[in-house]
Amino acid sequence: MPQAGLPTGLWLRKTERMTSPFDNPLRFIEELTKTATSLSTERNLKRLLSLMLTSVRTLTHAEEGKVYLLDRTKRYLYVEVCQNTIVDAHVREGSTIELYRDGKRNVSHICAYCTFVNKLLNVSDIYDYTGFDFHDVYTLDALTGYRTASVIVVPLRSYQGLTHGVLQLVNSSPFPAQIESIVVAFASQAAVAIENVQLMNENRHLAELLERTKRALEQENSALRKHLDAQYGFARIIGTSARMQQVFSLMEKVVDSDVAVLLMGETGTGKELVASTIHHNSQRRNREFVAQNCAAMPEHLLESEFFGYRRGAFTGAETDKKGLLEIADRGTLFLDEIGDMPLGMQAKLLRVLQEGEIRPLGSVKTTKVNVRVIAATHRDLQHMVETGQFREDLYYRLCVFPIDIPPLRERQEDVLALLNHWLAIAAEQYQKAVPGFTPQALDCLVSYAYPGNIRELRNVVERAVLLVEDKSRINCEHLPGHIVGKSKSEETVPVVTQTQGSLPEIVRHFEASIILQKLREHNWNQTKTAQELKVARRTLIEKMHRLDIRP
Repeated sequence: MPQAGLPTGLWLRKTERMTSPFDNPLRFIEELTKTATSLSTERNLKRLLSLMLTSVRTLTHAEEGKVYLLDRTKRYLYVEVCQNTIVDAHVREGSTIELYRDGKRNVSHICAYCTFVNKLLNVSDIYDYTGFDFHDVYTLDALTGYRTASVIVVPLRSYQGLTHGVLQLVNSSPFPAQIESIVVAFASQAAVAIENVQLMNENRHLAELLERTKRALEQENSALRKHLDAQYGFARIIGTSARMQQVFSLMEKVVDSDVAVLLMGETGTGKELVASTIHHNSQRRNREFVAQNCAAMPEHLLESEFFGYRRGAFTGAETDKKGLLEIADRGTLFLDEIGDMPLGMQAKLLRVLQEGEIRPLGSVKTTKVNVRVIAATHRDLQHMVETGQFREDLYYRLCVFPIDIPPLRERQEDVLALLNHWLAIAAEQYQKAVPGFTPQALDCLVSYAYPGNIRELRNVVERAVLLVEDKSRINCEHLPGHIVGKSKSEETVPVVTQTQGSLPEIVRHFEASIILQKLREHNWNQTKTAQELKVARRTLIEKMHRLDIRP
């Protein structure tokens, strides 16, 4: 007769003879092969462990099975897979198992104890005294009507000796000792499965991380390239005029060489900016760019500044000091206003360029240096050579690749872009929202000749931003009087059409009026004006000269 409170199916199972897996070796091999095949094909850990647990339960006739896994912190076990053929598996799933309590190992729970000792445990009757706390199992048995008898717990230990969790099998009848080796074999298979899946997940995670890092680096490099291009690229030199395009073309040709460059142009045309751009786009970009104004230092200090000195070389030389030539080694030395360098210093600089070595003041030893020299001047060096004010041999040493920087009055098309550029910088610097210029102010600014070139233009815009009210446009009252007065007085051709005089005179004044009007509309951009008038740019320039039309 069935025992009271136990399901009929359970009573029947208890009366059946517990067969050993070794009674049917073909079945054992079949289940083991199925598990091994799943290991090589299944990528989902939960499904893989479920297949493995089903196989081991089939061979051992276990009514219940659980796979506990260690969490990442190695502080507790949690149920990954739970199977039960008698009652609802979710009811019997149970909660997590803490491995430590009050800072000590939890050896009262059989699964926690198995994790620590890494050995198989086979309890034939949990209702006899076993030394383990099965209070939770007793409670579940009372709720479900199931009576747990035997429990086998085996660690999921890999061949590398790492414990990933435990496998627990439960039955209402004692497990024979013969099945222990089978359980251990399947537990090892489960440990391998866990390691493989974790390794694949880790590889996938690393691949995704690598891909994200690669994309982030590409974006960072792209942003850095844009920043460097904005800070050091040719784009930071504003100029679309034909004269400036010639300058850019020459810069591109000389940028990758080490020849000396001589920049010639009026004061304020941006010679140092050109020199810096050549350096930062050359092969020497990772080395120093050292700039020195030869007219800004007395002659008796130039030598120590260029060549450096050793301690005790003269009164006050308390420590060694590197000179500019040594600092610029494998880099670029920019010599501004080279025409103002004293003749004695010119001879010493020539020796450095010829020999490639320096001797600091107070030293008896020479030091090799590899310096590219870019010189600049606003003076006529050829005339200075003829009058004996500049050494001829140094001139030809420096003037290997001359570049003529045009004054602003010869690149009138660039004035508007320069005005907007410096307006944006000044507005940000003084934290003002300046929408732009009024048409009258813009007409004055565009038509002014700027004898001080870009430096003067920048100062004019900065002064105007300081004077203008926030959120207001710059008008004529914010500009210097000489700019407003000069721009008006220089308009020598009247805009109104003349109707008196001979026909050639009337046509001449009418033609001048139309050309002047279109030039103003295009901010004196000759190319755009010629395109609108449908004439060649050279024809437009000739007409401007003939009709005396000028900014």
